[in-house]
Amino acid sequence: MLVGEPALRVAVEGEEVCTMRVAVPRVGRSGMPEPGVVYVEVTATGLRGRELADEVAEGMRIGVSGRLELDEWVTPAGERLSRFEVVADQLEVLDARPPSGPRGAPG
Repeated sequence: MLVGEPALRVAVEGEEVCTMRVAVPRVGRSGMPEPGVVYVEVTATGLRGRELADEVAEGMRIGVSGRLELDEWVTPAGERLSRFEVVADQLEVLDARPPSGPRGAPG
């Protein structure tokens, strides 16, 4: 499920990049649901990234396949941080967009 609105930006190379955060329910080794969710950042580029920025909204379900990458960095205070990101090859919108008119406009 999409957490927050997707963000569209233009990378230094001039390519459009859509970033979004997805909440994935936890599943135990037995396949049964467990409490909590895992948050994963998803990035889509190019034309599909632009389309997604217009197609999806917070709370919608999306299907994603792609390459899982680990980003690691050190803050100026010396703290080591990391996050997982999926660089999407394919994305599928699983829910219809709510009928609310243009993004941000009341329905």
